[in-house]
Amino acid sequence: MVKKDRTKEKQMAYLLHEEFGYTKKSIATLMSVSPQHMGTWIKDTGYDVKINKLENELSTARENLKTLGYEPQKVLDVKIIETIK
Repeated sequence: MVKKDRTKEKQMAYLLHEEFGYTKKSIATLMSVSPQHMGTWIKDTGYDVKINKLENELSTARENLKTLGYEPQKVLDVKIIETIK
């Protein structure tokens, strides 16, 4: 059995609940899932929203640091350390 990707539905459910004020139960009925399942969808999508927002903010901060002249440090190489021993 192939599992259907319901990402867009989960995102719509999140918006209906968080921004439009619909109850989890009414959204669950609309999308033919259990209210418990709907709660999981909304919670998980909320985490995704927070993570993505943080990624965007970090990306902006990274670019600001580069504009100020900061660059990533060199990666430490264990092989160089081993040659000293």
